[in-house]
Amino acid sequence: MIKKQNKVLDFIDKVLNSMPQDWLKLTTHRLDIYNETLAKSEFITEFERLFQEDNGNSNALSELPTAFDYIRLGHPLSCVLEWTTAQINGLDSSRVIAFSSQTMPLLAVLRKNSFENKNTRILYSGNLPKAFDFETLQRVYGYTFDWVETDSPEAVPEFEGSTVLLSQENSPEKIHNSSRVDFFINILPDLGSII
Repeated sequence: MIKKQNKVLDFIDKVLNSMPQDWLKLTTHRLDIYNETLAKSEFITEFERLFQEDNGNSNALSELPTAFDYIRLGHPLSCVLEWTTAQINGLDSSRVIAFSSQTMPLLAVLRKNSFENKNTRILYSGNLPKAFDFETLQRVYGYTFDWVETDSPEAVPEFEGSTVLLSQENSPEKIHNSSRVDFFINILPDLGSII
């Protein structure tokens, strides 16, 4: 596993050193080759091919299909971050989403569960950022959920509904894997979050 992680990180280093300038300057990348039905998956499929070929040169990267996401309006670097996080943790990249917001992933889960009348439990440890005011979330949005401070998700009883674990790991690649956690949200101070 460490060998694969090193291979992924070496490739990402190449990509970051030779990425097209458009990846930093454009919010909507290459609409001339945008295929809405394939959206993010087409970019990731072709990016994975470049990874397998160890081809991180600028020309190859600039020819990748449009990386589209309704939140980011096509930013390839967000997709690359998600892909890298997934690769390092042995996950499918479609199950990893990066946000510039610390609270948006939690709001998305709470909203979805509210529509589905599904119970939600939020686990956390230590001090949360000020943006996480659970009482205000309940009062303003009408969301119902429980929150439990714990140092070990495995120590909490089973729960009928969705369990969200909020973590403040200082690196995006760390994901807590627990059979009792349905959604892991890693809050990155001053950067956002990854769910």
